[in-house]
Amino acid sequence: MTENTYFKPKLIIGNQEVSLGMSGSVTFPGNNQTNSLKCNISDPSFQNTKLFNKEVKFYLNYGSDDGVPIFRGFIKDVSPNEKNTSINAIDGRCFINSNSSKMVELTEEENYDGYNLAAFLYDYITDNINTNKTYIGLNMLKDTNPSVSLSETRVTPTPIYSVVTKKLKEAIDASDVENPLTYFIDMIDNGTQSNITFVKEKSLTDAASLILSYADGISSYKYNRRAPANFGIAGGASFTYGNAPQGSIGMTLAGEFKDKNEARQELIKGLLLQHRETDEIDLQCTRGHYIALGSIVKVILDKEDIGGNHRVTSKSINFSSGGVKLTLKLNRKPLLLSEYI
Repeated sequence: MTENTYFKPKLIIGNQEVSLGMSGSVTFPGNNQTNSLKCNISDPSFQNTKLFNKEVKFYLNYGSDDGVPIFRGFIKDVSPNEKNTSINAIDGRCFINSNSSKMVELTEEENYDGYNLAAFLYDYITDNINTNKTYIGLNMLKDTNPSVSLSETRVTPTPIYSVVTKKLKEAIDASDVENPLTYFIDMIDNGTQSNITFVKEKSLTDAASLILSYADGISSYKYNRRAPANFGIAGGASFTYGNAPQGSIGMTLAGEFKDKNEARQELIKGLLLQHRETDEIDLQCTRGHYIALGSIVKVILDKEDIGGNHRVTSKSINFSSGGVKLTLKLNRKPLLLSEYI
């Protein structure tokens, strides 16, 4: 942040604005994980307030006053002491993605056969979550293309969000077979509520929403490069991609397939998805605070071969009275513990 950059963050808890010092971070981890706000508040008027489950709105106000909050969520953890109060807030998906949230059980007698993912979410949230207040906005909810059906989906009592994110992996736009695009779940604020929606990844050939270079926007960077899988097996089928210049690396695709041809087609999609996300780039930036997940960023770095267009996969913002620090992660999706257990 330059010395003349306007920066006046504002935090509202319930209907009360935090008027004294605060510091913390806002994290948008991507890969269908919930967004969160952590904040230390030195205002003593909040120490004896019942804060749990209260709505939080955080306005970054970087460069100018914001019309909508950069984060909206609900307080799920409060830690007061004699000097300050620490809060941890999570976006509205906290009501559908934990073991303490309402569960859904899909059986032969009670199920959502015939529903697509958007209809499933809309119906369940309307009937079970937004019963006396809108915790999760539905005004921007739209289905994926291709659509994913809940027919024949059966689960023991499970958080609905886990059901949706698992099924969402089936929503792959392979109209360009060499550049398949997946979907992810995001929360978009319209000024009155934060709305859940499915977002399709942008193609790397799309116009960049942001251009960053050392001369304009990049403070520092680091990156890791991994060797992607080049062959795989699934459902009795196998497929090899390329000539493996970095060595032979395999993958196994679990699931049920109609036949070997369907298994092979899914293997091709999986291998191509791995090959497009070989770099993980961390940028410390002075611009791009409001860029959305999935957006295309053009990186200009003459000395490295990581220049060009990349997707934003996660974002974090640290703030205090001393200023604001932005970190963007590009390309490789963050790992989930569930992928290893």
